[in-house]
Amino acid sequence: MRSKRFFSRFVSPKNLVTTALLVAVGIVQASTSGGLPWDSAITTLQNDLTGPVATGISTIAFLAAGSALVFGEEMGGIAKKALYVVLGVSFIVMGNKFLAVLGLTGALVA
Repeated sequence: MRSKRFFSRFVSPKNLVTTALLVAVGIVQASTSGGLPWDSAITTLQNDLTGPVATGISTIAFLAAGSALVFGEEMGGIAKKALYVVLGVSFIVMGNKFLAVLGLTGALVA
């Protein structure tokens, strides 16, 4: 009887869940893989979007869309919205180099 009372007192569902969570936290803290699984894919995408080819294409798209908006008098609403999208995307891609030329850089987290 005494061992049954001990077992039922200390091995309750709440204690089992708490123990499992503590073991899981210990395993997670012990794994120091150095990054998240998608870090390499994001780094590759960042390098592709900030490379010289992407910057050249975005500069040409920015100039073409801007001149089409300035000199295109007979454009409909959809065409203007499409050109605004092209301007926005090209400025986002070109933004990194543009801000670097101005001397502005992002925050560095050490």
